Amino acid sequence: MNAFFHAVAFLTRIPVPLSTNREDWEKSPMWYPLAGLLLGIAIVLFDTLIARWFPLPVRAVLDAACWAYLTGGLHLDGWMDTADGLGSYRERERTLEIMKDSRVGAMGVLAGVFAVLLKVGSLISLPAVCPLFVPVVTATVLGRTAVVWVMFVFPYIQANGTGKGMKEQLTLRRLLFAFICAIVPVMFLSGWLGLVLFALALGVGWLAGWRVTRRLGGCTGDIYGAVIEGTEIVILLVMLIPGVNELAADLAPAW
Repeated sequence: MNAFFHAVAFLTRIPVPLSTNREDWEKSPMWYPLAGLLLGIAIVLFDTLIARWFPLPVRAVLDAACWAYLTGGLHLDGWMDTADGLGSYRERERTLEIMKDSRVGAMGVLAGVFAVLLKVGSLISLPAVCPLFVPVVTATVLGRTAVVWVMFVFPYIQANGTGKGMKEQLTLRRLLFAFICAIVPVMFLSGWLGLVLFALALGVGWLAGWRVTRRLGGCTGDIYGAVIEGTEIVILLVMLIPGVNELAADLAPAW
């Protein structure tokens, strides 16, 4: 369970007991989908607490703020750094330097603003027939599933980056375990539609990893964060498509 606690501690602000074992840290990606599940549940509980006090638009902004707070802005930071680097259209080495720079440029700011706006707009636009916990939990679980897939498939190019050991320890068996941890909750929430959304998340992750690998030769920690953020947004947007949200509501548990 120590690897699970490392996954929760790294991906969220949820307090958990931690060991100092490096191996537990490196094995933690197999638990990322369950860390996403806890995150999604926490966001939905927060929304439930404020529902009686605020109208939907304000709730959506507060929910998005809670979402960012509970992740420490980690994935959003990767999203913005990736936008700065890839948006510069510079050579490989210069692109990587820009991504490592702690300062955020214009492209990063724009990417961050649009990411937050898309999440807020999605939360506002979800029809009343679709319970909030279905798209939110599905997005948080599948966002972290997509990054495990990218971590497994594509090379990691930072020699001393935090993801190096994780990449090396991510065996096929652990990848399949992560997939099971993702498929079970999303199919519980929306039946066979959850399986379709699972495949979509893997497709989004593969496309992002493939494009970045062609450009840079592999992925970095910032790319991993961007994959999580981008996959969450895609899942939320798909859940807004007419017919999809009604189907998700029909297949969701009665409670």
